[in-house]
Amino acid sequence: MRKTPRALWNGFPWLVAMAFSLGSLLAQESPSAVAGAGLKIPPCAVSASQAVQYPDHMVSPKYPKQALASGIEGSVELTALIGSDAKTKDLRVVKGERVLVDPSLKAVRQWRFHPVLVKGESAETTYRVKIRFNLLLREAISDVAVESPRETVPAPSTANEADPEGGIYKLGQNGVISPKPIYSPDPEFSEKARKAGEQGTVTVSLIVGDDGKPRSARVMCSSVPDLNDVAVETINTWRFEPGTKAGKPVAVEIAVEVDFKLYK
Repeated sequence: MRKTPRALWNGFPWLVAMAFSLGSLLAQESPSAVAGAGLKIPPCAVSASQAVQYPDHMVSPKYPKQALASGIEGSVELTALIGSDAKTKDLRVVKGERVLVDPSLKAVRQWRFHPVLVKGESAETTYRVKIRFNLLLREAISDVAVESPRETVPAPSTANEADPEGGIYKLGQNGVISPKPIYSPDPEFSEKARKAGEQGTVTVSLIVGDDGKPRSARVMCSSVPDLNDVAVETINTWRFEPGTKAGKPVAVEIAVEVDFKLYK
């Protein structure tokens, strides 16, 4: 992270601290380290053993006005059966408050899931979807995990690394070395968030291509929704030393945790 002149600290009553959840990614020296930034695993990140490619067109469920008025919050869990052709074959409710189920189903029906690869071929896949309706944030936060089958790494000889839907490796897979940021400008608070004194964390999932450029950046979870766009826009300006496998640059999916903290 770039060095911030001490004079600038005194001129502004805020500081943005960033932490990386990239497994073996090395933390960079930064004055924000005194604020607690460093290597850590974001609580909403999917573990390496259950890594997923997040759905396209991941519409967020709308918080029902009735639930807001009644002070209702909670989680809805769904299972989605995805065919090898990427079409949703079945969507079932596992549990959840009735008033929260309908908006969850309506949103997830619009998602475009990706079946996992088994021996290099797309396979019928079951996803577990958990949607948390947070009354304080007045929004729903979605997590996705592969329930079955176990996914496998596509062979480098057949993977199309230029294709966002192919040749994407996960941290923790054998021989995959994580990307390293070489240009990582800090985000800034929006004026609205700064005046409101908002603080929290935005976790962004992205793919670092074999050219070191980020793509497919999306919010995995957030406690400061007003700063979601700021976090994503900033991550999209970053540049990386690409991840590698067998010494060759490859596209790697990672997660970056962005901490927004105010200091007087």
